[in-house]
Amino acid sequence: MLQKYEKTEFQERIKRLVVKIVKHYRGKGPDYVKVKIIDDNNFNIEIKGILSNLSEILVDEGATDLVTNYWKVMKPHLEKSFYDDVKAELGQGFQYAWKIYNFKNKERTIEINIKLI
Repeated sequence: MLQKYEKTEFQERIKRLVVKIVKHYRGKGPDYVKVKIIDDNNFNIEIKGILSNLSEILVDEGATDLVTNYWKVMKPHLEKSFYDDVKAELGQGFQYAWKIYNFKNKERTIEINIKLI
């Protein structure tokens, strides 16, 4: 079981990883990253404010289909980088799932759920 100070260090390592991955997409860090450890093997990462400047303009102009297609191209690259970085940092395998909330407004958020295996 992770001790209190170990959980904080663990959260900070995951935050750094998430910021690194988001920088690939936006070119700068997200507005907000929150890590919540559920238990010793499960944690959630919440990322807010992650669209690129071009994507922000396209969404504001109603061209969300273009942003969706762009995301389909970027997603495999981001997922591979994320997987490699997390596995290197944690030193073990994991499973993950993600979901995007509020895609079409300023409160958009990606939530990533990770389970260590």
